[in-house]
Amino acid sequence: MTASPPEGFKLLPPQPGFIDHNGPYYWRESDAGTPEWGFQSDARHGNPYGYLHGGAILGFLDTLLGSAVFAATKRKSATVSLDSRFVSGTAPGGWITGRTTVKKITRTFAFVDAEAYAGDKLLVTAAAVFRVFDE
Repeated sequence: MTASPPEGFKLLPPQPGFIDHNGPYYWRESDAGTPEWGFQSDARHGNPYGYLHGGAILGFLDTLLGSAVFAATKRKSATVSLDSRFVSGTAPGGWITGRTTVKKITRTFAFVDAEAYAGDKLLVTAAAVFRVFDE
């Protein structure tokens, strides 16, 4: 399914590998001045039971969590841990939005939370730790 993203969302530059396979992903600044990410889910994001596959959502959240770390530090990072809670499900075909909150950054680690939504429906919450590199 090809649909236009909601107002204000801009396409993130293409990335090789999984990010482009799972996306494309989009970005915008919310009314509150915080970043929001999104993607148009489709049949390839589904599971055999007619719901959006958890792996598709977690791949999306991992990408936007890392993006939040880069925006805050201007340094590369890697996921150390990603703890998730699936709150509800949705069928493929809808627009999925993600939001992040940077909790704490040290010299070598970043602690970031995220949520994914289908409309106003909370799908997943996540808490992550990222290793932040010097180079």
